[in-house]
Amino acid sequence: MPPGGYSRGLAEPEARSVQEISDRGHRVTFTWFDPPFRPEPPHCNQAYGICFTEAGMIVLGACDGDGGRYWNLLGGGVEPGETLEDCLVREVMEEGCARVAGSRYIGCQRVDDPDHPTGPWRYYQARFWARVELLRWDPQHEIDERRLVRPEDFLRTLSWGSAPSAAIILAEGLKAGAEHGQG
Repeated sequence: MPPGGYSRGLAEPEARSVQEISDRGHRVTFTWFDPPFRPEPPHCNQAYGICFTEAGMIVLGACDGDGGRYWNLLGGGVEPGETLEDCLVREVMEEGCARVAGSRYIGCQRVDDPDHPTGPWRYYQARFWARVELLRWDPQHEIDERRLVRPEDFLRTLSWGSAPSAAIILAEGLKAGAEHGQG
């Protein structure tokens, strides 16, 4: 199934959060699911991490978007043959110039875009907690700025920080970090 394809037939548990937004004139719904529910590729075509440094700072990446500067988690699309973890490691290195030292799956969100111009889209985006080691900043891809933010500044810095899933990702990321003895 190509990215943005229509994923059907997965037995989903009860959702923790559902948010419907208007995106460029059409309705898009984001539905959060906690572990152990974990769709794998091809149903899940993206992996993003709430990436913490050893000092407990969260690493965000930015690029210019339609609405100006867009701050996001590090991550991106799964390539053929990759696992979700492989994708996370590759994308964090490419986009954030950082090495994943440890990670844990913390949940996923289903994206439903029934009015997409090419037809209905439904896909899942995996979310991970990751402990990262920063390398020399040398942007080679679309992310052209890296910022370290304190957990208390995460929601107001993240471009979509008002979404219910952003607060869930922060809470689950902090919890996973505490369980691993780090931020």
